[in-house]
Amino acid sequence: MTQQDINPLRNKLAGNNACIGAWLMSGSPIHAEAMASLGFDWLCVDMEHGSTDISEIEAVFIAAERHGAAPMARINALDGELARRLLDLGAMGIIVATTESAADFKSFAQSCLYAPSGRRGVGLSRCNIWGDTFDAYKTNFRPILAPMIETKRGVDEAAALAALPMVDAMFMGPYDLSSDLGCAGDFVHPTFNDAVAAVRRACEDNAVAPGYHQVICDDNELQARIDEGFKFLAYGTDILSMRQALSGVRSLKR
Repeated sequence: MTQQDINPLRNKLAGNNACIGAWLMSGSPIHAEAMASLGFDWLCVDMEHGSTDISEIEAVFIAAERHGAAPMARINALDGELARRLLDLGAMGIIVATTESAADFKSFAQSCLYAPSGRRGVGLSRCNIWGDTFDAYKTNFRPILAPMIETKRGVDEAAALAALPMVDAMFMGPYDLSSDLGCAGDFVHPTFNDAVAAVRRACEDNAVAPGYHQVICDDNELQARIDEGFKFLAYGTDILSMRQALSGVRSLKR
C-alpha cells in the first residue's frame, strides 16, 4: 500500500485542482456529515476557536470519513502531545494556528512522525484499525502538516517554514493576518496583499500548497481564490454558514 493510498489528502494536494475543505466550529457529527456529503475534500475541526473537545473528535472524524472528506484538526499551539492524540484518532492532517518559527515547527513535527523521521509514539488505535493495518500505516502514512501564517512574524518566517521537508501546505488566516498588519479586515490593503504575495512565493519556491480561508461563503470569492493560485482552501465554517443562510429572518421581523 502506498503513501497516497493511506493519506488520500496528500494525493489530492499533489494534483492540479484546488483541494477544498471547511472549518467545523462545533463538535457535531451531524454538521460534519451534512457538510462532508456536499463533496468537501477535507473537514477541519477547529480546536482554536471552536467548542470541540478531544472526546468528541472521533465521532466527527467518522462522520466526515463516511462521505470521503479527510478529517483534520486545527490546534492553537505547537502542542505535540495533542497532535499525537488527534493522529491516533484518525486525523489525516494538523493545522497549527499562528506559527512564527520554523525551528519550533520542525521540533513540533517530530511528534507527528514515526522514527526515524520523528518521535511519534506507536500504539494500536483507530488510525491503524487497532493494529489490523499497523505495518502499512506506520511505514507509509505521513500526515499533512500545515503552519498557519497569521502575523507579520509569520510572514517573515514563511520562506524558512516552506523549506522544511515536513511542511505540506501553508495556510493564511486573513482576519488575524490583516489585524496584525494594522489593516484589520481590509483584504485589498497593499500591506496585506504584499504579505499574501510573500507567503505564496515561499510556497511556490518550495512546492508547498498555498492555503487560504475564504471565510464568507461566496462562490465568486472562492473562485477568485482558486484563480489566484490557492490550492488548499477552507470555505466557510459550519456555524457561520448556517447563520448566513438564516440571516434573512432579521429583515422579516422589522
